[in-house]
Amino acid sequence: MARTTKASYAVLAAVTMAHFLNHVYSGALSPFLPKIQEDLHLGYTEVGIITSAVVMAMTISHFVVGYLGDRGSRWRDAFISASVLLSAVAMILVSYSSTFLVLAIFQFFLGVGASGYHPSVFPALAEKFPRRDLSKATGVQAMGGLIGMAAIPFLGVSLYVIFNNQWRPSLIALGLMGLVIFIPFIFLMRYSRSGYLNGFISKEDECEGTDGWTKGYWLGLGLMGLRGMSFRCTSLLMPVYLVATYPVNLIEAGFLTSVMLTAGLFGEIMSSWLSDKLNRRVLFLVLSTGLATPALLLLNYSLSVSALILMLVVIGFFFYLGVPANTAYLTEVSPRENRGLAFGLLFSVGALPGAISPIIFGIIADSFGLSASILFLVVTTTLATLVALIMKDVKPTNLISGAQLFLDSPPSIE
Repeated sequence: MARTTKASYAVLAAVTMAHFLNHVYSGALSPFLPKIQEDLHLGYTEVGIITSAVVMAMTISHFVVGYLGDRGSRWRDAFISASVLLSAVAMILVSYSSTFLVLAIFQFFLGVGASGYHPSVFPALAEKFPRRDLSKATGVQAMGGLIGMAAIPFLGVSLYVIFNNQWRPSLIALGLMGLVIFIPFIFLMRYSRSGYLNGFISKEDECEGTDGWTKGYWLGLGLMGLRGMSFRCTSLLMPVYLVATYPVNLIEAGFLTSVMLTAGLFGEIMSSWLSDKLNRRVLFLVLSTGLATPALLLLNYSLSVSALILMLVVIGFFFYLGVPANTAYLTEVSPRENRGLAFGLLFSVGALPGAISPIIFGIIADSFGLSASILFLVVTTTLATLVALIMKDVKPTNLISGAQLFLDSPPSIE
């Protein structure tokens, strides 16, 4: 009987740290975007491009990372380690950007550096934790990403205040934080490899999947693309929208975005437990975008501060309510023998619409105004709801024990 070892928990601690930093860095510019837009004289389209650059780079790289990760655990561990170190270095480089082009290039490099995490971590945990402990393991690592996603708007504006309303030293501080965290991370990863060569558990004890590529997988891939468009725009561009549309400053917009993402944190925690308990996935996917859509639409109606906060809470809670169910569903319908490739496709092809959505958001804003950009998001979430309505839950006999798998995304399904 396979058992969970201290080395297994060392891996879990390390990847939780890595997931936290992954979400911090992928959303690091978000709280500073209004100030960066002012300093570098950027239009909304250019703001969308620099926001998309990191996601586009991850999207392009994820397929390669997933494919190479199928060659063995050492490859996956190396990719996860590189994602921490390269992202921290890239964050420091981003702080020295003086023009739009330089900023876009460094953001792209940041995405390449961060791309090693998501396609590698799920196969790695499935290999190193027995089936009975897999849900707990993936749930813990997901919390790292969720906390990073919810913390970056608050952390960003706090650094902004500490450094006298300067975004460059704030980004340097974030990069140095990653280099400091990399020290215990690398020791944990090295300890985790002691005493084993080909993984901790036997093939029979690993998390199962399907015997091949299923219709459910391809439907889930399409749904991921539609959900990803709103996920990226709301999580990364909300401060820009709030500063331009409502009587709030950059610091207040950052705190409001943190409120939205913190509500999403609670939505994901509740859904990850309830979806497993009810053995339902599709229900949560329908409720997620179905209830977030009208709240998104109402943002365009000059809400009072209290009503605005309520709508942000509704958007965050219900949209992220579908994240655990979405990832669990995709895990259940992914081919067992090609996990790395399957997750590489999800985080490349499936993430492509989300990667380019900030650019589309910016182009629409420059051409027709930010209210039209919100309508664009309303259309994508409506389409996502329609796709979810035609999906079917996997039969209980085919379910994975570790169905509580979920991410922070995002892409994203994270």
